[in-house]
Amino acid sequence: MENTCFYCDSTIDQHESVHQVAFFRENEELEKTLCGTCYTEWLEGMKE
Repeated sequence: MENTCFYCDSTIDQHESVHQVAFFRENEELEKTLCGTCYTEWLEGMKE
């Protein structure tokens, strides 16, 4: 099954890790898929 990164729109290879994250927008929870690179950047942003 092919996945696409929500942030950068790149195709996530079946051998790569797929990261599910939750975003909240207007009191609604959205679960999205991120590639490894975008997930790392997202985590770094959470630290700030």
